[in-house]
Amino acid sequence: MLGGAFGLELPAYNNFPYAEAPGCAWVNSGRAAFECLLHNMPRPQRVLVPRFVCDTLLEPLLSLELPIERYAISEQLEPLPPADSNAGDLLVLVNYFGLNTPAVQATALRHPGPVVVDATTALYSPPLPGIPTFYSPRKFGGLCDGGIACAPFPLTLPAETDCSATRALGMLMRTEMGATAAASLQQAAEAELSAPARRMSPLTRRLLLATDWQAGAKHRLANYATLHKALAPINRLQLPATPPAAPMCYPLVCGIPGLRDELIDAGIALPLYWPEVIQNTEANETENILARTLLPLPLDQRYSTADMQHIVRLILG
Repeated sequence: MLGGAFGLELPAYNNFPYAEAPGCAWVNSGRAAFECLLHNMPRPQRVLVPRFVCDTLLEPLLSLELPIERYAISEQLEPLPPADSNAGDLLVLVNYFGLNTPAVQATALRHPGPVVVDATTALYSPPLPGIPTFYSPRKFGGLCDGGIACAPFPLTLPAETDCSATRALGMLMRTEMGATAAASLQQAAEAELSAPARRMSPLTRRLLLATDWQAGAKHRLANYATLHKALAPINRLQLPATPPAAPMCYPLVCGIPGLRDELIDAGIALPLYWPEVIQNTEANETENILARTLLPLPLDQRYSTADMQHIVRLILG
């Protein structure tokens, strides 16, 4: 239709890191992107999945009835796949927060079979040569859904296209009324992401192209540098001074009693990565300890150097 009421008028930065192509599919969620990769790869004998990861990663594997074996990670977030892994095993590696690319790459090179990298918390980390990788850009910008699958082979897209208009209501309400008012709507939108794989919706596509991802990366790197300079001496994670790519957050493991609650009371949002890990592992296991103690400090493009210094003061006093 020509004429009539206006819709959203948005800029077109067109600087998203992963352009659509035969080997790059834009779909409705990160788990849909993983499913897209699985459908386009040979069926493995079993799938090796780290224990320190969100259970949503398992959903495509369970729907395809693939045998799953969980493996451990180190205290430094390094993958420790089973010693008996073979060429018939699909190894899933997680690039945690975009900060352990070297460990992921080294492990991928040693594995005798196929590898998939879960980069849902590592948007700015490009795919390793020849390795299928999937992303969740909504964790890095103002999107309510969407996922990206990248592969060194052509990908078959889902037949249907998603619709995000009602799902975007929580995001719009957060903009106008704040996070608390929007919480229930955003949780409902999150629950809808378990829907079958579809192509990315026109709304999400438009919002994705209207986001300045390059500026976001610069903000993240600058804020990371501020936090790392102050907090590296107390951080049990040995993080790089210069990250390989713009990170999702600054993961702090310091063991200060009650620090999580103090920061939350001060207005710092600290999601738990991941509650199900605590339920599914023993209290003395590395993954359980990480899930309980890791504090993902926010450092994204919404925040300034002054905000980072405020977080540092809350932690160090």
